[in-house]
Amino acid sequence: MLSHHPFVGAFTPPSPYLCGTIKTLKPSSNSNVGPATQINKIKSKSILLPPKASPSGIDEWPQLSQAAVFFGTYAALGLATYPTTKLLETLSQSSIFGLERWRSGVIDSTLPILLGLFYLLGGIGHFAISGSFQDIYPPIGTWGIWYLPGSPAFHVAWTGVVEIVGGMGLLLSGLRDALASEDDDDDDYENENIWMINFVKPVAASVLFVLTILITPANIYMFTHGAVMGDTMAPLDMSFHGVRFAVQVVFLSLLLTLARDSFFFAWGDELD
Repeated sequence: MLSHHPFVGAFTPPSPYLCGTIKTLKPSSNSNVGPATQINKIKSKSILLPPKASPSGIDEWPQLSQAAVFFGTYAALGLATYPTTKLLETLSQSSIFGLERWRSGVIDSTLPILLGLFYLLGGIGHFAISGSFQDIYPPIGTWGIWYLPGSPAFHVAWTGVVEIVGGMGLLLSGLRDALASEDDDDDDYENENIWMINFVKPVAASVLFVLTILITPANIYMFTHGAVMGDTMAPLDMSFHGVRFAVQVVFLSLLLTLARDSFFFAWGDELD
């Protein structure tokens, strides 16, 4: 859930000094200096100050160090997602659930419905407040390594489409399984083409898992450069980024678990 999630073209950024504070000197009170001379002095003394550093301060580091933070964040996501996924696997096999209850109560219905709704709304947001999402897209040259072609609007649009399609796939397949009766299941198994419907859930979960990884640079950009969504959002402190990192780990673990378990359950049904 790149992001947020999860969850991102490129453009040439304006000069950072355009974001600074303009300071001028007040006109001199010296009566011997003419008005034109005073104005020229004021103009010559006007300066543009560079913007303040992000709350993390990483944007002031050397680009090599910034790139290390970029790749380190991805490594940390992987290291944190693996044990969280293993924890979910252990939970599914525990006496609390058991495989049958895990399937019927979590994999078939609850988890795909919740995740599907989240990504569906997130994808709609890519179009409803497109400008805010474009604000957190990293400009060309960020971290000294970001040179992905395409405009921010393009990347915000296609990721939004994927979130909407993937979210709908999870939501509809989850609702289908939640509302299906045993008689419906028996009829489905007699349909030779039903296997395609059964695999919608694992495919959608897999696509959203990959998408959440792909849009992570937007989250990293917010962390390293203090980017925010829109002009009215206040600067985000370090605790926000810590919480969002943990939430992203949970979403990646849930999507990976859903993709794996729903695939094996659907495959098992086909073998039966």
